[in-house]
Parts: sequence; C-alpha cells; structure tokens
Amino acid sequence: MDRDLRDLLSAWLGEEIEASRRDDLMARLREDEPFRRAVVEEVRMLGMLKVVHSAEPRFLQLEDELGWSASERDREAAFEESLARRLDDRPRFRSRFRLLRSRWWVGGVATAASILLLVGLVAMLGGKKPKVVVPAPVPVPAPALALRPYPRIDATRGLAMLLRLDDVAWDLADESHPSEGDVIAAGRLRFRSGRATLSMLSGVILVVEGPADLELISLDQVYCHQGKLRARVPKGVEGFLVSSPGSAVLDLGTEFGLNIKPDGTSRGKVFEGEVEAAVLSATGTMRRSQLMKPGSKGFEIDPGAGNIQVLTKSEDFVTHSNLATPPLRFDSTYARTILNARPRSYWRFESWKDGTIPNEIKGGPPLRATGPIHLATTSEGNQCVVFRPGEDTQYLEMDGLWEPSRSPGYAIELWFVSEAIEHATLASLLAPKDTNNHLSLVELTSRNRLTLYRPASVRFLYRWPARPGGGDNLFSESCYVPYRWHHLVAQVNGEQMELVMDGVKQATQPLRGESSAVPCQFLLGRLTTMIENPIIHHTGWRRGFSGRMDEVAIYDRPLSPEEIRSHFRLATQGAPAK
Repeated sequence: MDRDLRDLLSAWLGEEIEASRRDDLMARLREDEPFRRAVVEEVRMLGMLKVVHSAEPRFLQLEDELGWSASERDREAAFEESLARRLDDRPRFRSRFRLLRSRWWVGGVATAASILLLVGLVAMLGGKKPKVVVPAPVPVPAPALALRPYPRIDATRGLAMLLRLDDVAWDLADESHPSEGDVIAAGRLRFRSGRATLSMLSGVILVVEGPADLELISLDQVYCHQGKLRARVPKGVEGFLVSSPGSAVLDLGTEFGLNIKPDGTSRGKVFEGEVEAAVLSATGTMRRSQLMKPGSKGFEIDPGAGNIQVLTKSEDFVTHSNLATPPLRFDSTYARTILNARPRSYWRFESWKDGTIPNEIKGGPPLRATGPIHLATTSEGNQCVVFRPGEDTQYLEMDGLWEPSRSPGYAIELWFVSEAIEHATLASLLAPKDTNNHLSLVELTSRNRLTLYRPASVRFLYRWPARPGGGDNLFSESCYVPYRWHHLVAQVNGEQMELVMDGVKQATQPLRGESSAVPCQFLLGRLTTMIENPIIHHTGWRRGFSGRMDEVAIYDRPLSPEEIRSHFRLATQGAPAK
C-alpha cells in the first residue's frame, strides 16, 4: 500500500500524526486525483468491514453505519464530527473531507448497502458462519473539489484582463482562479508552470511564464516576486513600471523582457525603445540607475552588490504570445436577412477594387480606404477588413454624406475584433466633414488619465449640435475582449439611445433637447480625417482602431430587439489557433 495512503488511513483510525506530515498528506489529497480516488475506496471499505465483523444484529449496525437510521442533516453532522475527531479536529482536513463526502457518500450508499445487506442476511439466516467473498471495488468517480467561481470584477475596479492561458498550473489548486476574458483586480497571480498573457486596462500587454509570482499594484505598476515576463507598452501609456525585490525597470516607450529571481536579481533585455534600470534601497528609493537600449545581449541588476551591468552571455527571455483572431462564420442566410431589414448601406468586405469596397445595396456608395487597409479571410468563404496596428492615419470613408434623423432614429451595426485594449474609434459621424465636430461616435475605451470613460467598454456618443466635446454617453456593461469577435448595434430610437452587444442590451439613455437632421461624413476606424492638429492632444482627433471589422450596415431606422438577436445568432466564431 502507498505510504501516504497508509498514513492517512491511520489518521482516520485515530493514530497520532505530526502536523507537518498532515500538511503533506493534505497537499497530496488536494492535487493527486488517483490518490483521492484510493482514499474514497479505502474509507468506504473500512466502513463495510466494520459492519461485517460486528456482533449481531448486523442489520441494525448496517443502518447506523450507512446512516439509514438518521436524517440527512443528522447524518452529515455525525459524519463531519467523526472525521474531525479522528483527524484532530483540523479545519483543513475537515473541509476537504466534507467535499469528499458530498460527492461520494450519498451516491455510494446504495451500492454498499446492497452488498452488505446480502452478507448480513446470509449471516443471520444461515446456521454456519458464512464465507465472506469481498466483491471487486466499484469504480467511483474522483471527487471534484467544489470551488466558488472567480468573482466578477467590474471594469471600473479592475486593473487588467486575462487574454490567454497556456497550460497554467496555479499555485493553489483549491482556490478559484480567473479564466480567459476575466477582469482582474489588484492582487497576486501565482502559478507553478505555464504561461499567462494579460492586458492592463491601459493597453500594456504582459506575457508571464511560470514559475511566477506577479502582483498587480496599479494601472501602471506590477511587482514581480519571481518569474519571467515580457512587456509591450503602446504609444501614449509610457511609464509602466516593473519592480522586484531591490530592483526596478521603468518603461520609456518600449518592449522588454525580464527574468527575475526571488532575491531580486534580474536579467533583462530591451527589444524596442528604451528603459531605465534601477537598484533600489530597502525603502524602495532609487540608489543607482542606467538607461538601456536595444543592441546588447541584455543587462543584469544585482541588488545585493548594488550593480547594473551588461550581460556577456545571451539569456533566454519570454517570447511573444501567439494571440490569434478566431474564425467568424456566417449562416448562409445572413446576408439575405440583413438585406431584408432594409439597410441604407451594407458592406460585406468580400471584394476590393481600386481602393474601394462596394456597397451591397444597388447604387449605394462604396467605402474608400486611406492607409494600409486590406482584406483578409476570416473563415472559408468569408472575408473581413483589417486595420493594421500602429497605423494611426488609416480609415474607411463612405463616399458622399449620410443624414441620419433622430426621429424615427438610425442604427449602426457591425462585427469587430480588437487586437488590444485601446482607446479606438469604430465608427464616427462628423458634421461638417473633415472636422472634429461629432454628431455621433462609437468607440472602444481604455484606462486613460485624460478621460472619465469606463475602461474596456464600448462607448456610444450623441451630440447636438455636432461639436468637439460634451454630449450624451452610453457605456457597455460588458467588456469587449481582444481577439474575440463581438456583434454591436448602436442606435438612436426616437428619444433614447440604445447600445446592444452580442445580442444583449447593454444600456439606454434618454436624449434631451431638440435636434434636426444634418448631413454627416461617415468614417470607420478613426475619429477624424485630420492628420495633424497642433492644438488638440492626439487622443482628441486620432484614436485609430487596430483589428478587424465585418458586415457593416447603417439604417435610417432603429432595429427591433428581435432583429438584433436574429442577426447575432446567425454567426458563430471558432476557437483561435494555439
């Protein structure tokens, strides 16, 4: 018999076991599924043998052992009390066995009872001592630990979003952990192996490789107790800080990697841009620092010696995370369904000619591309339009003008997938054209010190009259998740604004004051057509989108909830390649 199993059964039978040994047994019970299965089998067999070898009448003994003579509540209380008594009333053992009991006890009673009742009846009715044949063990599913789901963190209180997990083995397997797409608040992420990719809600991408112990401190700082990580800091959010025991690296607009040991000794490499590497005092203030740029094999920060030096040998650093856009597949009836809804214009992105994308409405205006925009296949038989990252002058513009009316209303419908948490425009209506005066705007948000927007959400804006600031705002309750397709409808429905994402109404808001129809320029992927503006900060007139769009339609009426849900359900997205 396995030594751990023998010791655990000894504890079950009342033998004294040292506290450290109990901790080891508890750890194995928590992590080793076959071991849990063996414990369940042995404990159940001990109960069976106890009845078989007891004095007559065995039938009453059997009832007591299996709990038939007690109510369910009494049975549970007695079982827990017995376990607590045998295992020295240690809370951790008691909680673990409560989980085991809840999974197999009730389910195993019928099987054990049928076997033991037969043996007991033979013993009572026969004149001779029966020959007891021990039956083969009945397979019992391994009990699953009942974990509470990871708490939902509101975007306003979160710091990051988990984008991808690759074979991650969490340090504490009996605790709840975030899944892909979850928002994460301040706190520690600890895992023994694997790789996690997360995005700060500011847009900074972190790839962390285990064994790792990473603590999220604030929007622009993490504390790495140990582990390997790679950080990519987009333009506009420079100043991201990775600190560790006795050392720190400050981003100055970069992509860099760090390998951090528990004593704070760090080895790093700048792949792009520049960082400031520093040795810290015990109070966290800087003692010595040095600017680091690409071109060398890397650098080492040794807090014990107080040194920062260039590496003479190459070091392995975390590579990029291979984040991929999942395929988007439409039902064969999708296009016909959209056309039956009578859109004003409808672009499917299935063809491209002389820098324009044709309209599916006969005689309707095309979309004209500016910048390195191109088409790509998103699934067999379906294409989409691609906005490259880092290109803030690209956009699609509809030929001519659109004059949306507040009554009965209008709607903008599209599918999108973003490659980052970023402050970026999906669609904008400008009046007059080539200005920064917006009648309406649909955009993605991030944590930005220059705005009051809800982060990682979709923002829908209406302004009357069209102007650069102010207006009525809606924000989605759900977060958009990078590298995941979302269906979006933003519309004015008479006297209220409505925002619907993935078939679910996110928010509504009444409109105030009077308005009238005005001819508007319609753009996709950028806030304005302005290339330079020395007066307004770039967040006020660029907000370029990076990612993909598909199936864009605009309507001179609001869509009904049934229509929106129908359009959403006619598409599916597959799992991204890993």
